[in-house]
Amino acid sequence: MAHNIDMTNDRANIAFLGSRNDIWHRLGQEMKEGMSVEEWAKAAGLEWEAIKVPVFAQIGEKLVESEGFRAIVRSDNNLTLNIASERYQPVQPSEVLAWFERYISVDDRFKLDVAGSLKQGQIIWATATYNGEMSVGGDKHVMRLLMTTTYDGTGATINKGTATRVVCNNTLDAALSTDKKMVVKTRHNTKFNPDRVSGDLANIAQSFQQFKAMGDAMASVQMAKDEISKFFKSCLDIPFETKQDEISTRKLNQFYALNDAYKATVNEGTKAGTAWCALNAVTRYVDHDKSTRSGDSRDEARFFSSQFGSGAAMKEKAIDLLKSLCKV
Repeated sequence: MAHNIDMTNDRANIAFLGSRNDIWHRLGQEMKEGMSVEEWAKAAGLEWEAIKVPVFAQIGEKLVESEGFRAIVRSDNNLTLNIASERYQPVQPSEVLAWFERYISVDDRFKLDVAGSLKQGQIIWATATYNGEMSVGGDKHVMRLLMTTTYDGTGATINKGTATRVVCNNTLDAALSTDKKMVVKTRHNTKFNPDRVSGDLANIAQSFQQFKAMGDAMASVQMAKDEISKFFKSCLDIPFETKQDEISTRKLNQFYALNDAYKATVNEGTKAGTAWCALNAVTRYVDHDKSTRSGDSRDEARFFSSQFGSGAAMKEKAIDLLKSLCKV
């Protein structure tokens, strides 16, 4: 398949996007100065409670209660969030935010940022920014701690580092560049231990430094046009020697979209012909261009994909491919 990558650089055509326009702020509520956690929760649409109600199955003409199971339902609109065991005790959205505030208070390098929900409340999330902007691969980034919890019966909250490239608001899981132990899972019934939390946050802060080291290393690794083309094909599971007329229209359009994302990344100022530029083309494509199949809003569907779904998997695959190439 012949498709040359045009590495033109016309920065005048690129508008600078500040971090306040990123996906976090578009889908969530910023924690404003002087705002209490209760006010934050209300502004973020998290004022409701998750309650347990019986589950019934219709057998013939009878409704029979399903013993041992309960539906987790929103108190404000009766929407079913999930089905869990009878023993499951859901944590309330306001409790999640209060816990997160207490969690980051252990380390003053973290500051409450944005909170929101996905899938009509099935996933509660909040972020805290870390210690100002950081340069990675020559690009300014905002580092965040991302907290998520779900009503899937596991009773666990997950904390991990994430990085947002400021110029175009690409996001990338900082934990992908590090040991998986940098992702912290905490059960809701765990007793709060400041010493343990301090260690958790120190690990997440370390993941930011390791992410920077990875990005800086990739920025120094040169890739020829054909290497970048093969990298994109690998990300899309397109065999290198496949003829163009043997590739599905969907895959071909994705390949062209990755090339366009690469050109846009160069136009934004990232050095062309580097592994770092190739990686950011993938993250840009996933966060801004990749199609999604969901009944949610386009922003929310793309956000979910890029953080938890097929888009996140594609980013992880891209990092693994380039880490091997760059020996980092």
